[in-house]
Amino acid sequence: MDDNTPGGWGVFAGLVLIMIGTFNAIEGIVALAAPSRLFVGEEKLVILDYDRWGWVLLVWAVLLIVGGGALLAGATWARVFAVTLALLNAIGQLTWIGTQPWLSVLLIALNVGVIWGLTAGWPANRQTSQQTPA
Repeated sequence: MDDNTPGGWGVFAGLVLIMIGTFNAIEGIVALAAPSRLFVGEEKLVILDYDRWGWVLLVWAVLLIVGGGALLAGATWARVFAVTLALLNAIGQLTWIGTQPWLSVLLIALNVGVIWGLTAGWPANRQTSQQTPA
């Protein structure tokens, strides 16, 4: 196995990042098409209006899906890019915690799983970790 091919945790992180991007895309489509389904109370959810927030979520979803795809393709830059995206997405999910707490907590946990898989779960040097002593 060459070093550019993702291992088990890399595949996990890539697939979960694509899934999180899909969830964000769905939230963006809902914000654009049916903002009344966002269960927002008297106070505003975000500073932007729903149309702008929907477009921000859709663009962000594309970035997450591209990051997940790059991880699966074994791009060398993808690990740092994906960790940054997962970190920012986990922080961004805090904007939903007042209106959709279970979804927000679930997505934060998935982002933490991606970060763990790309940092602690990724072997430092796969070639030396796969060799057995003679």
